[in-house]
Amino acid sequence: MASGIFNAKLDAQGTIADLTARLDVQMRDLRSERFSRLEPATFDLAAQVTHNQLAVSGKLQQARIQPLELSANLPFDIPKIARARNLPDETPISAKARLPRSSVNFIRQFVPEVQQLDGDLGLDVDVRGTIGRPVLSGSGDMTINVARASDPTLPALNNFKARFNFSGDALAIQQFGGELSGGKFTVTGGVKFPKLTQPMVDLQLKADSALIARNDTLTARTNADIKVTGPLASANVTGAIAITNSHFLKNIDLIPIGLPGRPAPEPPSARPEFSFPEPPLRDWKFDVAIRTKDPVVIRGNLATGGAIADLKLTGTGVRPELQGTVRLENVEATLPFSRLQVSHGFLYFDPSDSMNPRIDLQGTSVIRDYTVRVYVYGTLHAPETIFTSAPPLAQEEIISLIATGVTRAELSGNSNVLAGRAGMLLVQQLYRKIFKKGEAT
Repeated sequence: MASGIFNAKLDAQGTIADLTARLDVQMRDLRSERFSRLEPATFDLAAQVTHNQLAVSGKLQQARIQPLELSANLPFDIPKIARARNLPDETPISAKARLPRSSVNFIRQFVPEVQQLDGDLGLDVDVRGTIGRPVLSGSGDMTINVARASDPTLPALNNFKARFNFSGDALAIQQFGGELSGGKFTVTGGVKFPKLTQPMVDLQLKADSALIARNDTLTARTNADIKVTGPLASANVTGAIAITNSHFLKNIDLIPIGLPGRPAPEPPSARPEFSFPEPPLRDWKFDVAIRTKDPVVIRGNLATGGAIADLKLTGTGVRPELQGTVRLENVEATLPFSRLQVSHGFLYFDPSDSMNPRIDLQGTSVIRDYTVRVYVYGTLHAPETIFTSAPPLAQEEIISLIATGVTRAELSGNSNVLAGRAGMLLVQQLYRKIFKKGEAT
Protein backbone atom coordinates (compact mmCIF):
# COMPACT_ATOMS: atom_id res chain seq x y z
CA MET A 1 0.00 0.00 0.00
CA ALA A 2 1.09 3.55 -0.78
CA SER A 3 0.09 6.83 0.82
CA GLY A 4 0.51 10.48 -0.07
CA ILE A 5 -1.26 13.51 -1.51
CA PHE A 6 -2.82 13.08 -4.95
CA ASN A 7 -4.04 15.89 -7.20
CA ALA A 8 -5.37 15.47 -10.73
CA LYS A 9 -6.85 17.76 -13.32
CA LEU A 10 -8.54 16.55 -16.52
CA ASP A 11 -9.77 18.66 -19.43
CA ALA A 12 -11.38 16.85 -22.38
CA GLN A 13 -13.55 17.73 -25.35
CA GLY A 14 -14.60 16.27 -28.69
CA THR A 15 -15.67 12.72 -29.52
CA ILE A 16 -14.07 9.36 -28.84
CA ALA A 17 -12.95 9.24 -32.48
CA ASP A 18 -11.53 12.79 -32.32
CA LEU A 19 -10.60 13.50 -28.72
CA THR A 20 -8.69 16.46 -27.35
CA ALA A 21 -7.72 16.02 -23.71
CA ARG A 22 -5.10 16.83 -21.10
CA LEU A 23 -4.44 15.12 -17.79
CA ASP A 24 -2.14 16.57 -15.12
CA VAL A 25 -1.29 14.46 -12.08
CA GLN A 26 0.69 15.53 -9.03
CA MET A 27 1.67 13.13 -6.26
CA ARG A 28 3.37 14.48 -3.17
CA ASP A 29 4.82 12.89 -0.04
CA LEU A 30 4.57 9.41 -1.55
CA ARG A 31 5.34 6.66 0.98
CA SER A 32 5.20 2.88 0.94
CA GLU A 33 4.05 0.62 3.76
CA ARG A 34 6.04 -2.23 2.24
CA PHE A 35 9.26 -0.19 2.15
CA SER A 36 9.16 1.67 5.45
CA ARG A 37 12.65 3.12 4.98
CA LEU A 38 11.73 4.71 1.65
CA GLU A 39 12.00 8.47 1.89
CA PRO A 40 9.05 10.54 0.57
CA ALA A 41 8.95 11.00 -3.20
CA THR A 42 7.12 13.23 -5.64
CA PHE A 43 5.83 12.32 -9.07
CA ASP A 44 4.51 14.63 -11.78
CA LEU A 45 2.76 13.34 -14.89
CA ALA A 46 1.35 15.20 -17.87
CA ALA A 47 -0.54 13.42 -20.66
CA GLN A 48 -2.09 15.11 -23.68
CA VAL A 49 -4.15 13.67 -26.55
CA THR A 50 -4.53 15.68 -29.75
CA HIS A 51 -5.65 14.32 -33.13
CA ASN A 52 -5.25 10.70 -32.01
CA GLN A 53 -1.71 11.30 -30.77
CA LEU A 54 -0.69 10.77 -27.13
CA ALA A 55 2.22 12.63 -25.53
CA VAL A 56 3.26 11.69 -21.99
CA SER A 57 5.96 13.14 -19.75
CA GLY A 58 6.78 12.35 -16.15
CA LYS A 59 9.33 13.11 -13.47
CA LEU A 60 10.06 11.11 -10.32
CA GLN A 61 12.00 12.91 -7.60
CA GLN A 62 13.36 11.54 -4.38
CA ALA A 63 15.99 12.82 -1.98
CA ARG A 64 18.58 10.11 -2.59
CA ILE A 65 18.62 10.11 -6.41
CA GLN A 66 18.69 12.60 -9.23
CA PRO A 67 15.29 13.17 -10.94
CA LEU A 68 14.23 10.30 -13.21
CA GLU A 69 12.58 11.69 -16.34
CA LEU A 70 10.34 9.70 -18.69
CA SER A 71 8.62 10.75 -21.90
CA ALA A 72 6.73 8.98 -24.69
CA ASN A 73 4.81 9.83 -27.85
CA LEU A 74 2.60 7.39 -29.76
CA PRO A 75 -0.67 7.16 -31.73
CA PHE A 76 -3.76 6.90 -29.57
CA ASP A 77 -6.68 5.81 -31.75
CA ILE A 78 -9.21 4.78 -29.11
CA PRO A 79 -11.63 2.89 -31.42
CA LYS A 80 -8.75 0.93 -32.98
CA ILE A 81 -7.23 0.08 -29.60
CA ALA A 82 -10.65 -1.01 -28.31
CA ARG A 83 -11.15 -3.38 -31.25
CA ALA A 84 -7.68 -4.91 -30.86
CA ARG A 85 -7.90 -4.86 -27.02
CA ASN A 86 -4.25 -3.77 -26.90
CA LEU A 87 -1.75 -1.57 -28.67
CA PRO A 88 -1.20 -3.09 -32.14
CA ASP A 89 2.35 -4.24 -32.93
CA GLU A 90 2.62 -1.71 -35.76
CA THR A 91 2.03 1.23 -33.38
CA PRO A 92 4.92 3.76 -33.75
CA ILE A 93 6.56 4.81 -30.51
CA SER A 94 9.05 7.44 -29.40
CA ALA A 95 10.17 7.31 -25.76
CA LYS A 96 13.01 8.45 -23.54
CA ALA A 97 14.29 7.57 -20.07
CA ARG A 98 16.92 9.67 -18.28
CA LEU A 99 18.54 9.15 -14.90
CA PRO A 100 21.52 11.45 -14.26
CA ARG A 101 24.39 9.86 -12.34
CA SER A 102 23.16 9.00 -8.85
CA SER A 103 24.41 7.13 -5.81
CA VAL A 104 23.33 3.48 -5.64
CA ASN A 105 22.83 3.91 -1.90
CA PHE A 106 19.13 4.60 -2.52
CA ILE A 107 18.71 0.85 -3.17
CA ARG A 108 19.07 0.27 0.57
CA GLN A 109 15.62 1.80 1.00
CA PHE A 110 14.18 -1.19 -0.89
CA VAL A 111 16.56 -3.83 0.48
CA PRO A 112 17.05 -3.10 4.20
CA GLU A 113 19.17 -6.25 4.54
CA VAL A 114 21.98 -4.36 2.77
CA GLN A 115 24.10 -2.70 5.45
CA GLN A 116 26.68 -0.94 3.27
CA LEU A 117 26.42 0.11 -0.38
CA ASP A 118 28.79 2.46 -2.16
CA GLY A 119 28.77 3.28 -5.87
CA ASP A 120 26.81 5.09 -8.58
CA LEU A 121 24.71 4.53 -11.69
CA GLY A 122 23.34 6.41 -14.69
CA LEU A 123 20.89 5.73 -17.54
CA ASP A 124 20.11 7.38 -20.88
CA VAL A 125 17.87 5.39 -23.24
CA ASP A 126 15.79 6.23 -26.32
CA VAL A 127 13.13 3.98 -27.85
CA ARG A 128 11.85 4.45 -31.41
CA GLY A 129 10.35 2.22 -34.07
CA THR A 130 7.15 0.33 -33.29
CA ILE A 131 5.80 -1.78 -30.45
CA GLY A 132 6.47 -4.88 -32.57
CA ARG A 133 9.90 -3.76 -33.82
CA PRO A 134 11.50 -1.33 -31.38
CA VAL A 135 14.74 0.52 -32.13
CA LEU A 136 16.80 1.26 -29.03
CA SER A 137 19.73 3.59 -28.47
CA GLY A 138 21.64 4.84 -25.45
CA SER A 139 23.62 3.41 -22.56
CA GLY A 140 23.63 2.71 -18.86
CA ASP A 141 26.31 1.88 -16.31
CA MET A 142 26.71 0.98 -12.65
CA THR A 143 29.66 0.83 -10.28
CA ILE A 144 29.55 -0.78 -6.84
CA ASN A 145 32.76 -0.34 -4.87
CA VAL A 146 31.51 -2.38 -1.95
CA ALA A 147 28.22 -3.95 -0.85
CA ARG A 148 27.78 -5.77 2.44
CA ALA A 149 24.72 -7.38 3.93
CA SER A 150 23.76 -7.09 7.58
CA ASP A 151 23.80 -10.91 7.59
CA PRO A 152 27.51 -11.79 7.97
CA THR A 153 26.97 -15.19 6.32
CA LEU A 154 26.35 -13.54 2.94
CA PRO A 155 29.42 -12.78 0.80
CA ALA A 156 30.55 -9.20 0.25
CA LEU A 157 30.44 -7.76 -3.27
CA ASN A 158 33.47 -5.71 -4.32
CA ASN A 159 34.74 -3.97 -7.45
CA PHE A 160 31.53 -4.52 -9.42
CA LYS A 161 31.24 -2.73 -12.75
CA ALA A 162 28.47 -2.94 -15.33
CA ARG A 163 28.08 -1.15 -18.64
CA PHE A 164 25.20 -1.61 -21.11
CA ASN A 165 24.65 -0.37 -24.64
CA PHE A 166 21.24 -0.14 -26.31
CA SER A 167 21.27 -0.51 -30.10
CA GLY A 168 18.58 -1.64 -32.53
CA ASP A 169 16.36 -4.15 -30.76
CA ALA A 170 18.98 -5.25 -28.24
CA LEU A 171 20.62 -4.48 -24.94
CA ALA A 172 24.26 -5.60 -25.09
CA ILE A 173 26.37 -6.14 -21.98
CA GLN A 174 29.76 -4.50 -22.48
CA GLN A 175 30.94 -5.24 -18.96
CA PHE A 176 29.36 -6.97 -15.99
CA GLY A 177 31.41 -8.49 -13.20
CA GLY A 178 32.92 -8.22 -9.76
CA GLU A 179 34.23 -10.16 -6.79
CA LEU A 180 32.35 -12.19 -4.19
CA SER A 181 34.64 -12.40 -1.16
CA GLY A 182 37.70 -12.92 -3.33
CA GLY A 183 36.13 -15.07 -6.07
CA LYS A 184 35.39 -13.47 -9.43
CA PHE A 185 32.31 -13.62 -11.64
CA THR A 186 31.31 -12.17 -15.02
CA VAL A 187 28.16 -12.05 -17.14
CA THR A 188 28.22 -11.63 -20.92
CA GLY A 189 25.55 -11.52 -23.61
CA GLY A 190 22.46 -9.36 -23.64
CA VAL A 191 18.71 -9.05 -24.08
CA LYS A 192 16.80 -8.70 -27.35
CA PHE A 193 13.40 -7.05 -27.72
CA PRO A 194 11.64 -8.51 -30.77
CA LYS A 195 8.67 -6.85 -29.07
CA LEU A 196 8.92 -4.37 -26.21
CA THR A 197 6.71 -6.61 -24.11
CA GLN A 198 8.57 -9.87 -24.86
CA PRO A 199 12.28 -9.63 -23.96
CA MET A 200 14.52 -12.54 -24.98
CA VAL A 201 17.58 -13.18 -22.83
CA ASP A 202 20.90 -14.66 -23.93
CA LEU A 203 23.27 -14.51 -20.97
CA GLN A 204 26.31 -16.45 -19.83
CA LEU A 205 27.52 -16.44 -16.23
CA LYS A 206 31.04 -17.53 -15.38
CA ALA A 207 32.47 -17.73 -11.88
CA ASP A 208 35.90 -18.58 -10.53
CA SER A 209 35.96 -19.67 -6.89
CA ALA A 210 33.05 -17.36 -6.07
CA LEU A 211 31.80 -17.58 -2.49
CA ILE A 212 28.10 -18.51 -2.51
CA ALA A 213 27.53 -19.58 1.11
CA ARG A 214 29.25 -18.97 4.41
CA ASN A 215 27.96 -19.69 7.89
CA ASP A 216 29.02 -21.55 11.02
CA THR A 217 28.47 -24.88 9.26
CA LEU A 218 29.29 -24.41 5.58
CA THR A 219 31.74 -22.49 3.43
CA ALA A 220 31.05 -23.08 -0.27
CA ARG A 221 32.87 -21.74 -3.32
CA THR A 222 32.07 -22.59 -6.92
CA ASN A 223 33.32 -22.39 -10.44
CA ALA A 224 30.40 -21.94 -12.81
CA ASP A 225 29.57 -21.79 -16.50
CA ILE A 226 25.83 -21.14 -16.82
CA LYS A 227 23.73 -20.00 -19.78
CA VAL A 228 20.30 -18.38 -19.53
CA THR A 229 18.46 -18.27 -22.86
CA GLY A 230 14.93 -17.75 -24.16
CA PRO A 231 11.94 -15.60 -23.17
CA LEU A 232 12.44 -13.80 -19.87
CA ALA A 233 9.26 -15.33 -18.48
CA SER A 234 10.27 -18.94 -19.29
CA ALA A 235 14.03 -19.02 -19.85
CA ASN A 236 16.19 -22.15 -20.02
CA VAL A 237 19.09 -22.41 -17.57
CA THR A 238 21.83 -24.84 -18.62
CA GLY A 239 25.46 -25.46 -17.78
CA ALA A 240 27.67 -26.73 -14.99
CA ILE A 241 28.68 -25.81 -11.45
CA ALA A 242 31.87 -27.16 -9.87
CA ILE A 243 32.16 -26.97 -6.08
CA THR A 244 35.71 -26.15 -5.00
CA ASN A 245 37.65 -25.22 -1.87
CA SER A 246 34.60 -25.87 0.33
CA HIS A 247 34.27 -26.99 3.93
CA PHE A 248 31.52 -28.53 6.05
CA LEU A 249 32.20 -27.94 9.73
CA LYS A 250 29.74 -29.36 12.22
CA ASN A 251 29.75 -31.02 15.59
CA ILE A 252 27.84 -34.28 15.16
CA ASP A 253 26.57 -36.83 17.66
CA LEU A 254 26.15 -40.21 16.03
CA ILE A 255 24.32 -41.33 19.16
CA PRO A 256 21.06 -39.39 19.46
CA ILE A 257 21.01 -38.70 23.21
CA GLY A 258 23.27 -36.74 25.47
CA LEU A 259 26.20 -38.67 26.91
CA PRO A 260 28.12 -37.75 30.06
CA GLY A 261 30.46 -34.88 29.32
CA ARG A 262 28.87 -34.07 25.96
CA PRO A 263 26.25 -31.44 25.13
CA ALA A 264 22.79 -32.63 24.20
CA PRO A 265 22.16 -32.71 20.44
CA GLU A 266 20.30 -29.78 18.98
CA PRO A 267 16.68 -30.36 17.95
CA PRO A 268 16.15 -30.71 14.19
CA SER A 269 15.52 -27.45 12.40
CA ALA A 270 12.51 -26.80 10.19
CA ARG A 271 12.56 -28.62 6.89
CA PRO A 272 14.17 -26.38 4.25
CA GLU A 273 12.23 -25.18 1.24
CA PHE A 274 13.88 -24.69 -2.13
CA SER A 275 11.63 -22.80 -4.53
CA PHE A 276 11.32 -19.59 -6.55
CA PRO A 277 7.56 -18.91 -6.51
CA GLU A 278 7.70 -15.42 -8.02
CA PRO A 279 8.17 -14.51 -11.70
CA PRO A 280 10.29 -14.41 -13.71
CA LEU A 281 12.23 -17.28 -12.06
CA ARG A 282 9.02 -19.20 -11.34
CA ASP A 283 8.73 -20.68 -14.84
CA TRP A 284 12.41 -20.94 -15.71
CA LYS A 285 13.54 -24.47 -16.67
CA PHE A 286 16.78 -25.87 -15.26
CA ASP A 287 19.30 -28.39 -16.59
CA VAL A 288 22.47 -27.80 -14.59
CA ALA A 289 25.15 -30.32 -13.61
CA ILE A 290 26.53 -29.89 -10.07
CA ARG A 291 29.78 -31.67 -9.30
CA THR A 292 32.73 -31.31 -6.96
CA LYS A 293 36.01 -30.21 -8.49
CA ASP A 294 37.64 -31.33 -5.27
CA PRO A 295 35.96 -33.07 -2.31
CA VAL A 296 34.07 -30.96 0.20
CA VAL A 297 36.12 -31.25 3.38
CA ILE A 298 34.16 -32.57 6.38
CA ARG A 299 35.44 -31.54 9.78
CA GLY A 300 33.90 -31.66 13.23
CA ASN A 301 34.27 -32.88 16.76
CA LEU A 302 33.19 -36.40 15.77
CA ALA A 303 33.78 -36.78 12.03
CA THR A 304 36.39 -36.15 9.36
CA GLY A 305 36.52 -36.94 5.65
CA GLY A 306 35.24 -35.65 2.35
CA ALA A 307 32.16 -35.60 0.12
CA ILE A 308 32.01 -35.92 -3.67
CA ALA A 309 28.85 -34.74 -5.46
CA ASP A 310 27.46 -35.76 -8.84
CA LEU A 311 24.06 -34.06 -9.08
CA LYS A 312 21.70 -32.67 -11.69
CA LEU A 313 19.41 -29.70 -11.08
CA THR A 314 16.27 -29.95 -13.23
CA GLY A 315 12.63 -28.92 -12.99
CA THR A 316 11.32 -25.36 -12.87
CA GLY A 317 11.84 -22.40 -10.60
CA VAL A 318 8.68 -23.07 -8.64
CA ARG A 319 9.55 -26.79 -8.36
CA PRO A 320 13.28 -27.40 -8.78
CA GLU A 321 14.46 -31.01 -8.62
CA LEU A 322 17.77 -32.58 -7.61
CA GLN A 323 18.86 -35.99 -8.84
CA GLY A 324 22.13 -37.82 -8.28
CA THR A 325 24.48 -38.84 -5.50
CA VAL A 326 26.81 -37.51 -2.86
CA ARG A 327 29.54 -40.00 -1.96
CA LEU A 328 31.43 -39.91 1.32
CA GLU A 329 35.11 -40.82 1.22
CA ASN A 330 37.71 -41.39 3.93
CA VAL A 331 35.12 -40.58 6.59
CA GLU A 332 35.95 -41.47 10.16
CA ALA A 333 33.47 -40.81 12.96
CA THR A 334 33.96 -40.83 16.71
CA LEU A 335 32.01 -43.22 18.92
CA PRO A 336 32.17 -42.83 22.69
CA PHE A 337 34.83 -45.54 23.07
CA SER A 338 36.14 -46.16 19.56
CA ARG A 339 36.37 -44.88 15.97
CA LEU A 340 33.93 -45.74 13.19
CA GLN A 341 35.45 -46.20 9.73
CA VAL A 342 32.81 -45.53 7.05
CA SER A 343 33.53 -47.96 4.22
CA HIS A 344 30.44 -47.14 2.18
CA GLY A 345 28.50 -43.88 2.34
CA PHE A 346 26.04 -42.38 -0.14
CA LEU A 347 23.22 -39.86 -0.23
CA TYR A 348 20.81 -40.51 -3.10
CA PHE A 349 18.79 -37.52 -4.29
CA ASP A 350 15.46 -38.18 -5.99
CA PRO A 351 13.44 -35.52 -7.88
CA SER A 352 10.26 -36.51 -6.03
CA ASP A 353 11.69 -35.27 -2.70
CA SER A 354 14.88 -33.39 -3.48
CA MET A 355 15.51 -32.03 0.01
CA ASN A 356 15.17 -35.43 1.71
CA PRO A 357 17.83 -37.71 0.19
CA ARG A 358 17.99 -41.43 0.87
CA ILE A 359 20.87 -42.57 3.10
CA ASP A 360 23.04 -45.64 2.55
CA LEU A 361 25.91 -45.70 5.02
CA GLN A 362 27.95 -48.65 6.31
CA GLY A 363 30.79 -48.54 8.79
CA THR A 364 32.91 -50.71 11.06
CA SER A 365 34.31 -50.16 14.53
CA VAL A 366 36.50 -52.34 16.75
CA ILE A 367 35.62 -52.09 20.45
CA ARG A 368 37.83 -54.27 22.60
CA ASP A 369 37.44 -57.80 21.15
CA TYR A 370 34.26 -56.99 19.20
CA THR A 371 33.90 -55.86 15.61
CA VAL A 372 30.76 -53.71 15.37
CA ARG A 373 29.11 -52.95 12.05
CA VAL A 374 26.77 -49.99 11.67
CA TYR A 375 24.24 -49.60 8.86
CA VAL A 376 22.34 -46.30 8.52
CA TYR A 377 19.47 -46.21 6.04
CA GLY A 378 16.16 -44.43 5.45
CA THR A 379 16.05 -40.73 4.60
CA LEU A 380 17.79 -37.65 5.89
CA HIS A 381 14.68 -36.62 7.86
CA ALA A 382 13.87 -40.16 9.06
CA PRO A 383 17.09 -42.18 9.39
CA GLU A 384 17.18 -45.73 10.76
CA THR A 385 20.14 -47.61 12.26
CA ILE A 386 21.06 -51.29 12.55
CA PHE A 387 23.99 -52.62 14.60
CA THR A 388 25.60 -56.07 14.26
CA SER A 389 28.73 -57.50 15.83
CA ALA A 390 31.23 -60.33 15.71
CA PRO A 391 31.16 -62.24 18.00
CA PRO A 392 27.39 -61.72 17.81
CA LEU A 393 25.65 -59.68 20.48
CA ALA A 394 22.05 -58.56 20.91
CA GLN A 395 21.25 -55.04 19.73
CA GLU A 396 20.96 -53.76 23.28
CA GLU A 397 24.31 -55.32 24.17
CA ILE A 398 25.94 -53.59 21.19
CA ILE A 399 24.41 -50.27 22.26
CA SER A 400 25.83 -50.80 25.74
CA LEU A 401 29.23 -51.54 24.25
CA ILE A 402 29.13 -48.40 22.09
CA ALA A 403 27.81 -46.10 24.84
CA THR A 404 29.85 -47.30 27.81
CA GLY A 405 32.61 -49.53 26.46
CA VAL A 406 31.26 -52.56 28.34
CA THR A 407 28.33 -54.97 27.97
CA ARG A 408 25.24 -54.99 30.19
CA ALA A 409 26.51 -58.03 32.05
CA GLU A 410 29.72 -56.19 32.88
CA LEU A 411 27.69 -53.17 33.97
CA SER A 412 25.55 -55.36 36.26
CA GLY A 413 28.65 -56.77 37.88
CA ASN A 414 30.16 -53.36 38.51
CA SER A 415 31.13 -52.98 42.16
CA ASN A 416 30.12 -49.33 41.98
CA VAL A 417 26.34 -49.84 42.17
CA LEU A 418 25.47 -46.20 41.47
CA ALA A 419 27.71 -46.09 38.39
CA GLY A 420 26.34 -49.44 37.23
CA ARG A 421 22.73 -48.26 37.51
CA ALA A 422 23.52 -45.00 35.72
CA GLY A 423 25.23 -46.92 32.94
CA MET A 424 22.30 -49.34 32.63
CA LEU A 425 19.82 -46.43 32.47
CA LEU A 426 21.91 -44.84 29.74
CA VAL A 427 21.89 -48.06 27.71
CA GLN A 428 18.12 -48.46 28.10
CA GLN A 429 17.51 -44.87 27.03
CA LEU A 430 19.74 -45.26 24.02
CA TYR A 431 18.21 -48.57 22.98
CA ARG A 432 14.68 -47.15 23.09
CA LYS A 433 15.76 -43.98 21.30
CA ILE A 434 17.21 -45.89 18.36
CA PHE A 435 15.05 -49.01 18.06
CA LYS A 436 11.71 -48.11 19.64
CA LYS A 437 10.91 -44.70 18.19
CA GLY A 438 7.48 -43.45 19.14
CA GLU A 439 7.27 -45.49 22.36
CA ALA A 440 7.39 -43.88 25.77
CA THR A 441 10.81 -43.73 27.35
